Amino acid sequence: MRRYTLGIGGREFLVDVQELDADRFEVAVGDERFEVTLRGDEDLPEAQIVPALPSAAGAADTSRPSAPVRAVAAAPRVARTGAAGASSSALAAPMPGVILELHVKAGDRVERGQAVAVLDAMKMHNLIGAPRAGVIAEVCVAAGQAVGHGDTIVRFGD
Repeated sequence: MRRYTLGIGGREFLVDVQELDADRFEVAVGDERFEVTLRGDEDLPEAQIVPALPSAAGAADTSRPSAPVRAVAAAPRVARTGAAGASSSALAAPMPGVILELHVKAGDRVERGQAVAVLDAMKMHNLIGAPRAGVIAEVCVAAGQAVGHGDTIVRFGD
């Protein structure tokens, strides 16, 4: 489950989201619960989500375990490129790190949320999931390769 605190119109809302299936979620807003089906998503050209950097206080905290912890990268960026009418898309790294594992190869069919790669960032192993169902057209990285925020991990074919 993931909890979001949203400020809207001067009011604060707590929103809890629990993934039930690949495209089904239970969303709680206050006392109300909704079953939500994701019908589609896209990155808008003017929107860019950049991962937050840890604060200096968080970096100095030595009470945290130093062993790698498995985490799920919340929302990998999907970059859409190509000429008008062309529809190629790429799964981009949500943060800088090193690719530890690849779980797909060119020609594989994936479902939304299926593991594509494991990205090590600051001793955290982040499972990078497919943002949509589709066929992998190209794997653009190799295990052991360093990537930057926004670097292409895989490209989807149509």
